[in-house]
Amino acid sequence: MSAYSVALFIHLLSLLVATVAAALAGFAALRLRDSGSPREAAGWGMLIGRVVPMFPVATLGLVASGAYMTQKEWSWSTGWIIAGLVGLALIVALGSGIEGSRGRALKRELQTAGLSTRAQRLMRDPLSWSAKVTTWMLMLGVVFVMSTKPSAAGAAAALAVAVALGVAGAVPFWRRPPARAHTAAAPVAD
Repeated sequence: MSAYSVALFIHLLSLLVATVAAALAGFAALRLRDSGSPREAAGWGMLIGRVVPMFPVATLGLVASGAYMTQKEWSWSTGWIIAGLVGLALIVALGSGIEGSRGRALKRELQTAGLSTRAQRLMRDPLSWSAKVTTWMLMLGVVFVMSTKPSAAGAAAALAVAVALGVAGAVPFWRRPPARAHTAAAPVAD
């Protein structure tokens, strides 16, 4: 077993941690968006709050192991490596910057005003959902680039497609979720 193999394992493990965290946070954000009460919203918000600390750990693992592998076997001027770093930087900026600030604003609004009109607007905020879905697409784009190792132009194109798909894919989340169906049984007519 070589040090490179261990670094590759840490790289893949970090990717799995980031993927699980993104899936859990995304599911919780969808449930938060559909919340019917402040208590329900708070519960989904708490899950997101518990998952968010996984992202810096995963990012550190990806960067440290990737840096080792690049130094050992590749070059810092390799196009797909640069694209991977740019993609990761965009993911961090979208997550900690846009999603983080919008999430904190939503948390404050829920704590002070419950499911107010502003809170409901924040739950389907176009910028926040665009950042979230673009992050998911960028994760796929970076995995594609790391797996296929295209030319610099191909790697840049893959990231551009990921961003475009992310923004376009977020549009349905901007709208108000459908009204919840009542679970209580309707009276039976004679």
